[in-house]
Amino acid sequence: MESVCFILGILCLVYYGVILKYAGNSSNFIKIWAALGGGFLCAFLFFYMRENYGFFAEMIIPEFLKVIIAVVAAAGAVLFFCVEWQIFRAMRRKPDQGLDYIIVLGAHVKGSIPSRALYKRLYCAEKYLKENPATRAVLSGGQGKGEEISEAEAMRRYLEKSGIDSRRIFLENRSVNTKENLQFSMEIIQNFNVSIGVVTNDFHVFRGVSIGKKLGCRKIQGIPAKGDIVMELNYLVREFFAVVKDKIAGNI
Repeated sequence: MESVCFILGILCLVYYGVILKYAGNSSNFIKIWAALGGGFLCAFLFFYMRENYGFFAEMIIPEFLKVIIAVVAAAGAVLFFCVEWQIFRAMRRKPDQGLDYIIVLGAHVKGSIPSRALYKRLYCAEKYLKENPATRAVLSGGQGKGEEISEAEAMRRYLEKSGIDSRRIFLENRSVNTKENLQFSMEIIQNFNVSIGVVTNDFHVFRGVSIGKKLGCRKIQGIPAKGDIVMELNYLVREFFAVVKDKIAGNI
């Protein structure tokens, strides 16, 4: 057990360092890897000191508490893998061609420049729109902290520069989260019976489509943009908590 805790602790701390080097401290969630690394190393020290020096040897954990811990851990693991399975399934599905609309979900803009995540969504949206000239696009995303323009405006500039006709583009620039992305975009579309594709990074497709279905979209599917090889593990773990949060809030 102690060797497992040591290896996991080192791996978590190394991954945390890689993320900091690659993307900076742009997300509070990445600190979970530092916390996990520290937690595993503390567990390693506990087992090591007890095994080799007899420290904590007199510490007795009641049997009922062991059972509770085991049940909670098992339930948490089952929930985690069930949610991640749904996320992975959504990542692998290929969209239909000829959809009436695509909704491109916004992501962070650095000043007026799309972030890596947003560029990936834009590449995907551009490809789909060029392959399906009758499809229209709703670009969804408001203006957040550190952003000189709205995410929707940044997306519009990119797509028009890439040759997409402005008459096919509609802007939704009020939203600040995924639910508002879908809700406000549907206020623009005003028809829950048209076919809709949600363009977002692969790990985010399941939640985006699920929220759209909850809002009443009858023909909605995901259009997954490529993930980020370095950040993907972090995003997948973060997405688990986001899905659970939205489920509790009644958004999916």
